[in-house]
Amino acid sequence: MSQKILTGLIGVGILIAFIGMLFIPAAFNSKETTNDNLLGGGLAIFALGTLMISTGLYAKGRVLRAKIESDPNMLALLNNAKKCDVCHAAGPVVQCTMHRVVLCSVCLNQHYDNRACVYVPASRRLASRAARASAARA
Repeated sequence: MSQKILTGLIGVGILIAFIGMLFIPAAFNSKETTNDNLLGGGLAIFALGTLMISTGLYAKGRVLRAKIESDPNMLALLNNAKKCDVCHAAGPVVQCTMHRVVLCSVCLNQHYDNRACVYVPASRRLASRAARASAARA
């Protein structure tokens, strides 16, 4: 399926869900009783819209997954993702700037030393002194 069709399905689902929500105040319009037929119909239309939205999102996810699995460059990036330097299993959370290791949350508990180590988020890159000095000169 095309990405445009799936995006259109999500858009139509949003419109249908909005129309279903417009029925709800109309059902509670009279002060004495509620109109159960209007309320049920509005909720059914809203449910149909949310079903269309979720179907479009699910199908977009499946298309993206198939695209990643078929592209060898993307698959290599996923397989070479940075792992914890100690256990080599989980994704890194922080980087110890003193020891130059990236740590997952489990290994961080074992490594923690508040006097010697300085931690930065693992997603942040550390610039070397030479790179910082050359950037300052330029």
